[in-house]
Amino acid sequence: MATIKKMSKQNLNIDYDSTADILYVSFGKPRSAICFEVNKGDLIRVDAYTNKVVGITIIDFKKRYMESSLLNIEETAKNIVPTLLNQFKH
Repeated sequence: MATIKKMSKQNLNIDYDSTADILYVSFGKPRSAICFEVNKGDLIRVDAYTNKVVGITIIDFKKRYMESSLLNIEETAKNIVPTLLNQFKH
């Protein structure tokens, strides 16, 4: 099982592709990784050499996780990331 790093505001990078509706979350500098799908469209990215979780990719992010257009993408991401990490380590 991969090692999960604790999130901190300084090393959490969030990037949203509005055209594809994909959210990319990286812990530290984005890097190459292998993916594990924890739910349909929720991918945990793991460094193949260190076995540490380095990011998360969420497909159809707004469609699946944002009930209202008034919600903030960054805050929604920060709320959903711990849930996905918890699902991954089980």
